Amino acid sequence: MFGRKKTKPARILLLDGPLRPNDLLENAEARPLENPDDMCVAPDGSLLVSSGCSLLRLRDWAQDAFDPVAEFSSDVSALACRDDGLIAVGLKGAGIRVLTPDGGVAPGWVTLEGSTKDIRAKDIRACRFDPDGTLLVANASDGRGSDTQDLFKATGSGQILRLGQDGGCETVLGGLRFPYGLTQTGAGKIIVSESWAARLCEIMNDGSPRAIMQDAPGYPARINPTSDGGYILSLFARRDPLIEFLQSEPDFLNRMTSEIDPEYWIAPRLSADKDYRIPTQLGATRLFGETKPWAPSLSYGLVIRLDGDFTPMASAQSRANGVRHGITSALEWNGNLIALSKGSNLLLKVTDMDHWT
Repeated sequence: MFGRKKTKPARILLLDGPLRPNDLLENAEARPLENPDDMCVAPDGSLLVSSGCSLLRLRDWAQDAFDPVAEFSSDVSALACRDDGLIAVGLKGAGIRVLTPDGGVAPGWVTLEGSTKDIRAKDIRACRFDPDGTLLVANASDGRGSDTQDLFKATGSGQILRLGQDGGCETVLGGLRFPYGLTQTGAGKIIVSESWAARLCEIMNDGSPRAIMQDAPGYPARINPTSDGGYILSLFARRDPLIEFLQSEPDFLNRMTSEIDPEYWIAPRLSADKDYRIPTQLGATRLFGETKPWAPSLSYGLVIRLDGDFTPMASAQSRANGVRHGITSALEWNGNLIALSKGSNLLLKVTDMDHWT
């Protein structure tokens, strides 16, 4: 039982203006990649990409194969690279590893697992090296239940943690509703993407969050800086009014979560599945057997370009009738927008940044 009280359904930004629908993601060049999740750019200009339990390196888009960097016993769930080449790797349910550029264990760093400071059972979704030498980590939830179950909880259990080289761990901010991404401004302010709150927030000097972008049209995932002082925000699914409405109806919500397999809940999804058991809105979804591009969809592909003040400037999309959904990471690499579609297991070269307006 989730014990929610009836609340007013949330406001959702329309896909209009700089967010007007397009097919940039659907028409992008693609490379297949098994179970991708996160990526980052190394100081040598190569692209580090996660693929299940593997960490891979891509030096040039046109090359034939990814180079293996390291293998782990758990899926890679977060990546960050420091200016000297050190790589922080978040592992699903298994803590953090810090590696040298060639994939070896970084000397002097304590393996952050298996102690009283253990974050092994946590849900690490993003990490970033701070200029002071510590590592900032977005710990999305308490790890109890699935992501979807966490969406329907009344309160958030996510945290932003600061990890020291000696294994020390402190909580920067708690009580967040699924923090999935983090970055820092030029002034050193920590910016967090809070998925279930559909917002970006800045962590103030007193440790409190201040919303700098609210009512996003989708659920924000990771956020990365661009060379022009702006940011690229990936959103792993579009918000649907029906999902938001359910959160204001505790009786229906409790029946759904107690009687139906979570796989078939009315909830955001990463992929455009065609299983007939997945909830649809009948005539609102299909016309003469074809999925409408403007249909209400539990999955979607969406990337937003933000300026330095976090104002949307442009977007790249895969609409309801597309398949390149579940964008969990997007960034600028060699002058191009690169995106990971976890929903379709593809790495996408979307568009030239100079022409993405």
